[in-house]
Amino acid sequence: MKKLVESRSLDLIDMAVDLVYEGEIDLAREYIKLAREYSAKGKIKLPIEYKRKFCRRCNVPLVPGITERRRIRRKVLIRTCLICGWIRRYELRENKTNKSSECRSENREKRNH
Repeated sequence: MKKLVESRSLDLIDMAVDLVYEGEIDLAREYIKLAREYSAKGKIKLPIEYKRKFCRRCNVPLVPGITERRRIRRKVLIRTCLICGWIRRYELRENKTNKSSECRSENREKRNH
């Protein structure tokens, strides 16, 4: 049952994105609302790539150039919903843990030489 609910939710989100390209933003918003309801009632977490496909404030699918603006500033991706103004920022840098361990190993090598 959970697989069925999950697949239906993901299909609705994909169909909503297609509807935005056709100009049906209101119908796409309803599809997103349905998908969120299904996943909430079925107690299913949506995958992160699907969570990032819609605005969490107004439930509009985010399509760059149509309903979303993307900007990159100082290694930060800024996504803005053009319908309601919702802003979300994502760091584009590598994990800090990986960088610190790499720096430590480089420093050890320098000390040994």
